[in-house]
Amino acid sequence: MKSAAKTSAWRPWWSLTKPRLTFLVVATGLAGFAIAPQGLPGRAKFWPFAVAVYLLAAGAAMLNMWMERDVDALMKRTQDRPLPSGRLKEKPVFWAGQAVTLVALLGLALCTDWVTTALGLLTWASYLLFYTPLKRITSLAILAGAVPGALPPVMGWTAAGGALDQNALALFLLMFVWQVPHFLAIAAMYGDDYQNAGLKVLGREAGPEAAGRQMVIYAVLMLPLTLWCWHIGLAGPRYAVCAAVLSLGFIAFAVRAAAKPSRASARDLLLASVTYLPLIFAAMWADKQG
Repeated sequence: MKSAAKTSAWRPWWSLTKPRLTFLVVATGLAGFAIAPQGLPGRAKFWPFAVAVYLLAAGAAMLNMWMERDVDALMKRTQDRPLPSGRLKEKPVFWAGQAVTLVALLGLALCTDWVTTALGLLTWASYLLFYTPLKRITSLAILAGAVPGALPPVMGWTAAGGALDQNALALFLLMFVWQVPHFLAIAAMYGDDYQNAGLKVLGREAGPEAAGRQMVIYAVLMLPLTLWCWHIGLAGPRYAVCAAVLSLGFIAFAVRAAAKPSRASARDLLLASVTYLPLIFAAMWADKQG
């Protein structure tokens, strides 16, 4: 009974860290680390870096939920989150988020370098100070939100010895562009919920046709971006073939979602996006292993 009570007590705190989003951040950060110039084997910094990135994303998620507790209370999909449901109090969540963030930044400073730590701080700040408030103001907040989402692989790259060069830029742009059709698919599925809560959503503000065009445009951009990674030497020809095939498939899902807008086609695009991205990084890493 005591064990069950302890588990129940910690469950809201675990939920507060947005585990799925947090693990995606860690995964993309480790992807950048794994494909960096020095290679993955023997890296003593790999796991400390992973823990620091996890804590940074968790701290940001906690503070994001604290900032959006009023909005979460208005949406069906978020009403049961720890703060709007009353399972946790506001002040402990605020200070816990601050503490976790501080530990994360100290961890990054100790296990990496000042560049990676600065990128981590930029990721945290752009998510909380720009993207989160902008969602109430403009549907273009989706682009602001793509910035913190695009920085973790760059952090991994620099943590493993990579420079802020065209390779780092390629990783950033790859993640930035990928997020737009990914976010738009989510917006198409939950747009009514967002709108009822006062959040600006492209599909509702400019109409589904405009949202569909953006899905296709950004999905199409993934093809030259993934091939640019091969052109600049980030990966080899085997990766290029995989990237071309995967990108064409991703484009097909985006075209279908735009041509026949529905919750089902949006869900298919969302699933395609979360399959496409890890396969791109896996192909990049596998190609570098020879």
